[in-house]
Amino acid sequence: MRLLATLNSPSAVVSAGILPEREYAAPDTPPRVTLTAGGRDFLLTADLSHKGACIAILPGPTGLDAPPVQATVTEYAGMDGGRLAKVRAASRRITLPLLLWAPTRPELLAMKRSFVAALVAGRGPCTLRVAEADGTARSIRVHYTGGMEGDEGTDAAGLAYIRYGLQLTAPDPYLYGDERTETFRVHGAPAFLSHPAGSWTALLSDTMDNPSAWTTAGTVLNDRRVTDGQYTRLAAGRTEATTAVPYDGTSLYRLTARVRRSGKAPADVPTSASVGLAGGSPGGAPLPDGARFITAARLPLTDADGWVEVTGYVRGWDREAAPAAGDEAHPVEAVPGNMPVGTVTVRPVIQADATPLDVDHLTLSRLDPTTTGEVHTTPFFPLRIAPSVIGDEGLPVQVTSDVDAWPVWRITGPLGQQDAGQPVVPLHLANRTTGQQLTLSYGIPAGRTVVIDTRPGIKAVYLENPDGTRGENLWPHLAGPASLWQLVPGENVISLTATGASEESAVTLTYQPRHLGA
Repeated sequence: MRLLATLNSPSAVVSAGILPEREYAAPDTPPRVTLTAGGRDFLLTADLSHKGACIAILPGPTGLDAPPVQATVTEYAGMDGGRLAKVRAASRRITLPLLLWAPTRPELLAMKRSFVAALVAGRGPCTLRVAEADGTARSIRVHYTGGMEGDEGTDAAGLAYIRYGLQLTAPDPYLYGDERTETFRVHGAPAFLSHPAGSWTALLSDTMDNPSAWTTAGTVLNDRRVTDGQYTRLAAGRTEATTAVPYDGTSLYRLTARVRRSGKAPADVPTSASVGLAGGSPGGAPLPDGARFITAARLPLTDADGWVEVTGYVRGWDREAAPAAGDEAHPVEAVPGNMPVGTVTVRPVIQADATPLDVDHLTLSRLDPTTTGEVHTTPFFPLRIAPSVIGDEGLPVQVTSDVDAWPVWRITGPLGQQDAGQPVVPLHLANRTTGQQLTLSYGIPAGRTVVIDTRPGIKAVYLENPDGTRGENLWPHLAGPASLWQLVPGENVISLTATGASEESAVTLTYQPRHLGA
């Protein structure tokens, strides 16, 4: 064995061209790469300046960007060229040049043996995760295929270091973003589902990529998972939009915002968010007690919540002399909030208590009624459950994914149940963007949950047992063409139509964005 003393110290290793881990504060810092295998997490971008054993990626990784594409061409008979029959993303191969280093030989052996055993002995899938400084992360499931057989040749190993060319294969070539989950429930009486027939007109739509549009400037950051790929991080405190829109108390207004606890928020400090409207007088001056947080009033946020979309409604004027500001939310149409007397303009307001707050988008819309006087129901994002019948018009859902994403639906009853002797009214779950629909003829009892898992390699529809295990197979209850449809990149207009809902009913949508590369 050749012992290279010049490579047996951290400083010498760094000077040899290895990229050390840096403080993850600036946008241009290197990513943090981890490999989870055998139930253990191995950091592959360790800081080589510390005193303990570590693993570092050397320059030259391959296979982490676009997946290989396989094109099938049928050649023409007697003619030049051929016809493209099919194009598909093939499984990908990833190579990671690694250095394992330790201050002593026993520490190197212990780390090397545990690393090799975790990757090779179980022969199961591992997870390679690449986390960027902006908080985004992408993961891919891989299998070890070679590269750790050992090489005692020149510069390949020493007393306290060893180099490997780790070879991994990913049968699924896509990298997955963090899981996104939204849960929707019934709130209030059945009347909240109805309003005068009409359409929503956006009066102000802000994708939070222009800090000058707010009285307190924030920091614009990039994240492909959010609207237009950008969001704004606001410091703790209150900020208002610089643009005011006219307010007519006879109309119904809807305010929607998407917020999350900032990744820069201290772990021991709770985050509370309020989003709403502030009223203005005819002269444009703010009204006393004019901050009426109608979308989210002191909404507690945790790191586990991720992005949370909140919607509230306002109509009319509050004739009380001193309305309480910021203490009440109005998330349903039938009981909207109202602005102080004298309000003729409104401006969106965002307030973060104690910690920074990330904001993806904020939209203020007005309902423009028709002259027919008819009443109809409109699903809320993207699903509205009513105690009678759910409307099926649908609302758009933005999916930040490079390719199709496959959702998992959890639908909790009661839904679809009728009186004894009456037939079950089918539940229709549709993606109106793609024209695909799933119909389930099954009455879901109160408190029980039906799981519709559309993910490739799983594809299941079943009644979940109370202990969370898989229960009755509900495939026989799928009516017509059974399409476990996907979410496409961009806008998806989704609708759910069912009967017999109550305040116990809930629908949860979970999916992971799929990306072409890290």
